[in-house]
Amino acid sequence: MLSMNSAPSQGSSSWLRRSSAKRAFTLVETMIATVLLSMIILSILAVLIGSYRVAAKARYNDHARYVIKSLADQFLTQQTTDSSADTLPLFQDSSATGTGMTWTNNVGGTPVVVTGTPSGLSVILGDNTGAPLQANVTRTVWYLDAANGTVTSVPQNASAGYMLRGDFTIQYSFPPGSPQANILSQTVTVVRAVP
Repeated sequence: MLSMNSAPSQGSSSWLRRSSAKRAFTLVETMIATVLLSMIILSILAVLIGSYRVAAKARYNDHARYVIKSLADQFLTQQTTDSSADTLPLFQDSSATGTGMTWTNNVGGTPVVVTGTPSGLSVILGDNTGAPLQANVTRTVWYLDAANGTVTSVPQNASAGYMLRGDFTIQYSFPPGSPQANILSQTVTVVRAVP
């Protein structure tokens, strides 16, 4: 009979060592598990960053499309002449590509009206997202031959007036501040009759 106070035998001690060694992780196993977990986390992070860039690019594209569509709508709906019957700058030939266009940028929460220059109209995209981009809008205006729709440099007067074609283009670089930034461009073309 064994007493409770007796020392464990030599055989039972080695059995305890072997069973505890089988249940624990070795240092190598722990390091491999850590490396694998790190690789999985970095892969997930890379996918999340990529999806953020795609979403940001889509937001900037939508805002850019809104800007040029808005200017094209002005081209379609505004009067082409002032009270003196002079053609307004927005409808003049394309020698000054930004003349006649205005836009309201939101700078630090304050609306600022920007007027186009001969080199274009400078607008801010994504001003409410915390990462604004500087973009440049240009316009190109041509007269159209009503008979065949070709571009001409002089108005083709007809009984109903003449046709104008306006191309509004916006360009910006994405991602902002990156040395690998791509120049993105969108164009909206509209045609209207001028009585």
